Amino acid sequence: MKRVSILALTFILFNFENILFACATCYGDPTANTTKALNIAILSMIGVTGTMLSSVATYFFYLKKRAKNLKTKK
Repeated sequence: MKRVSILALTFILFNFENILFACATCYGDPTANTTKALNIAILSMIGVTGTMLSSVATYFFYLKKRAKNLKTKK
């Protein structure tokens, strides 16, 4: 079964290589408006994701500190 999976993956990689090419950000014209827009979109998505992850992490640190304070009061 593992051998069949490897053969299938190899077949897909070699026969559909045009699907695997990078987007316009990597292979496009760096001065094109589309490439600039994609760069801004990527940075925006990274910014939103980073903000949300840091917010969740901060909330869990707050909960940990609060639980520790409640535990010491008892």
